Amino acid sequence: MSQKTTQKLFLASIALGLLTLLFFILKPYFAVIFISAVFAITFYPLYQKLTQKFNDRPKLAAAMTTFLILIFVVIPLTILSALLLKEATGLYNTLVLGGGSQNFVSQINILIEKANAFLPTSLVADQASLESYISNLLNWIISHFDSISVAILGGILNFILMIIALYYFFIYGDRIKKGLMFWSPLPDEHDEEFIETLKSSVDAVLRGRILISIVQGALIGVGFFIFGIGSPVLWGFVGGIASLVPVLGTSVVTVPAVAYLFLSGHTAFGVGLLIWTVLLVGLVDNFLSVILLKNKIKVHPLVVLFSILGGVELFGMIGFLVGPVVVSSFMALMKIYPFVMSYKNE
Repeated sequence: MSQKTTQKLFLASIALGLLTLLFFILKPYFAVIFISAVFAITFYPLYQKLTQKFNDRPKLAAAMTTFLILIFVVIPLTILSALLLKEATGLYNTLVLGGGSQNFVSQINILIEKANAFLPTSLVADQASLESYISNLLNWIISHFDSISVAILGGILNFILMIIALYYFFIYGDRIKKGLMFWSPLPDEHDEEFIETLKSSVDAVLRGRILISIVQGALIGVGFFIFGIGSPVLWGFVGGIASLVPVLGTSVVTVPAVAYLFLSGHTAFGVGLLIWTVLLVGLVDNFLSVILLKNKIKVHPLVVLFSILGGVELFGMIGFLVGPVVVSSFMALMKIYPFVMSYKNE
């Protein structure tokens, strides 16, 4: 073995050992780093605009962008997460411990009783099955949403670290990009194309499909609150997830609610919620899709749904972001794969 080969093996061994140590050192903060990086990629265009507006003062622009994300994204999500966990826990305790049903579940049970009076029993789900399904759903939400508090905002230290990391991701984003391109064995043009495709994929998934589902879920929650349907945050969350299901979409939640209002004698509220769901919840998908998904990579909602659910099952609630980002990375890689293969064969 030559001296040069020995030196290479020695350096490779040291590098591998240091990377292993680095992995275990950073492992407790992977969630914080990952969320900060995703936020930085998503809101980087805003940071660039603010940099230009502040006459090329990147630190001021980074601080302002981080502050805006904190006020309009992180804090509202934290409050909504707490409300969702509270409503889900309360309803779950009622179903499992109290032996009864409240809020939207009791309303659906009334609908089932009325439907059973006109239709064969075999065509309508019984109340015991319904409450079992709802209990399983609530148990899933509670168990996974408890982890998001730990992963993202469970401790003050993690919260502060996330804000600091986000600030520096904005400032050093270009340097990080150039460093990754330097160490990549691929040609720079392929690295550039991969990064741009990844950005487009993340935009399409996070600022496109997921943002649309969040808006639809929020509108469902507001509509339920206005027209007297219980647990609006909980059912808004369920409706937002359901909006990613092809064909059925938000109707899984809104149709039973409208039907209940009509059958229970609240005709005015029923008409109001029907108009709300058709004009706002139903049309917002088409309206926002034109704005947010224009010239972006097309990602089928079912793919986004599976990536979210699979990511959550594998990584906990942080998988809500990890799953779609992994799918986006795979799509970006598949786009440049033919060019890389042709380059190697030249």
